[in-house]
Amino acid sequence: MRFTLLTGGTPGNDLNLSLDRVASNRNFGNKIWNTARFITRNISKVKAEDAPAEPAYTAADRWILGRLSETIATVDRLMDGYQYGEAGRQAYDFLWGDYADWYLELSKVQMNKGGATAWTTLSVLLEVLDKTLRLLHPYIPYVTEATWQELRKAFMEADLGIGPAEGWAEALIIADWPKPTEIDLAAAAEFEQLRELVRRIRNIRAEQGVEPAKRIPAILAAGEQTPFLQEQADALAFLARLDSDQLTIAETAEPAPQAITLALGPITCYLPLAGMVDLGAERGRLETDADNLKQEINRLTGLLNSPFAEKAPEAVVQKERDKLSKLEASYAEVTGRLKSLA
Repeated sequence: MRFTLLTGGTPGNDLNLSLDRVASNRNFGNKIWNTARFITRNISKVKAEDAPAEPAYTAADRWILGRLSETIATVDRLMDGYQYGEAGRQAYDFLWGDYADWYLELSKVQMNKGGATAWTTLSVLLEVLDKTLRLLHPYIPYVTEATWQELRKAFMEADLGIGPAEGWAEALIIADWPKPTEIDLAAAAEFEQLRELVRRIRNIRAEQGVEPAKRIPAILAAGEQTPFLQEQADALAFLARLDSDQLTIAETAEPAPQAITLALGPITCYLPLAGMVDLGAERGRLETDADNLKQEINRLTGLLNSPFAEKAPEAVVQKERDKLSKLEASYAEVTGRLKSLA
């Protein structure tokens, strides 16, 4: 309720309190707690002797730390301008979107590598959540304090050499406010490109009706980005549900027959349709759809060329014309798909 009241409106305007928004923010509280539990459950995968002399940051680590720094700077600017609601919304979006939806998922791949990579990943997981809890503490003090105390207890007991740079304060409410740090712009740009590639592949999977659990093949012609994508192959396969054994990443590559092409700057991705759907069944389904659409188009065309178009009210006739236009667009899309399967 407190978070909803603080972030649900704009200064100077009345707030129409939505109970759905309250429920959504309750879910946000659950997200914070579950994120902390994920981190503490992974403590057992790391040993103190795994700590490297220098943090073994991956591109994903550098990206999330950069996004954290940007968020801290944005929240500071908004609070200085008394825009407290927007400041809270920025922290909310960062934790739920960039951190939980992307970095947390990627951390599962990195934690499984063990050693210095796992130690560094765990330290980044904690650093980002710790500082985000500090940003959110003015808005949801009880949830953030309880969560932070659980993290503090778990990491102090584990004694892994992982924790806030200034040490653990007795309580979150008296801990230092976070400060933005230098951002690795090159790493951030590379990882953003990887995120966009994953989004595009996910969209194609959804459009083609590929089952979420099904892993599909992919061919990437990556040019100068080849070393980076080869390094990120495990993460790419995990996030986009690709078959690691059928994932090809090279400077240049020939597309497979009947493949969907995704162009993303210097990167071209080919997704063989045969690896996603049963081409025979898909072709049959599309042919049936095309026949049904053609019949309906012919019926409406005949209707609009008959005396009906002159006698019926204009609004009724226009409705039928609009329907015909949509049917023709659908027919063009279906026949285009059929040609791609030829």
